[in-house]
Amino acid sequence: MYFCLIYNLNSSSGRKSKFINKILSKLKESNSVDYFETKTVDQAKKILEDFSQKNYDRLIIAGGDGSVSFAINELIKNDFKFKEDFAVGYIPAGTANLLQAELSMNKKVDDIVNVLISNNYKPSSLVKINENYFLLMAGIGWDAKIVHSINSKIKKILGKIIFGIKGFQYFILMNNKKLNVTFDGKFYQADWILSSNTKYYAGHHIINNTNIFENELVTYIFKDLTRLGLLYSIFLIIINGDLSKNKNVITTYSKNITIKGNDLVPVQIDGDNFGLHKRIHLNLSNKKVNFLIQ
Repeated sequence: MYFCLIYNLNSSSGRKSKFINKILSKLKESNSVDYFETKTVDQAKKILEDFSQKNYDRLIIAGGDGSVSFAINELIKNDFKFKEDFAVGYIPAGTANLLQAELSMNKKVDDIVNVLISNNYKPSSLVKINENYFLLMAGIGWDAKIVHSINSKIKKILGKIIFGIKGFQYFILMNNKKLNVTFDGKFYQADWILSSNTKYYAGHHIINNTNIFENELVTYIFKDLTRLGLLYSIFLIIINGDLSKNKNVITTYSKNITIKGNDLVPVQIDGDNFGLHKRIHLNLSNKKVNFLIQ
């Protein structure tokens, strides 16, 4: 098979290079592999812009969840034709690596290689957010503020710790602005919206029973986000793995949701900064991407 392997050096400060090279060497034993290391968005964009010219069988992304989301969005923007037997593989080399859990992958080199060279793949659903797509989740409001506030250089050094530090900071300094949410002909005001195509959140913590291979979008609408209410939600996630048990949170399975802010609202998708938006539209799309699984 013909592989394109892209390693996002920014996802782990290059600390996983030895690990990636072991996988690369094994892949090359019986396959043709084009290997790229990227440090900038422009470098990655150029590779993905030229991607369709090479007739690759597999795209392998080594990085974090956001690296995979970015690659998929670039392929879609470049009108890449996803063939039935084309698949995306993942090498966990990021901070949270929720996708690693969704694909039931471990971090052993031989096991990862066996997944990447297999034909064992499943189609994953994608959720459209404005003109982009996400694979795992989108946060509008509170958690997006945390993501927006994190310096990428510090993130490389501290990893998950920086999320805890910033999360505590925004917990203490909680200052929410109301969002107008519309779905299924209903209208609500909320402080925070978390829309999930995965059952994992904030590390490998389970919040629902869905997964990226289900054609289902679960959205949680926090009407009045208080410090006590947030602590209760964390308690439910840790103890029950079910955020919907919080009666102060509206849980909807609607496939079309519109959110409007009175001001620009911070948004994160798949753990990465998605900018500030005054209007956000979520739609469970009909686009599918094959992912190699354990």
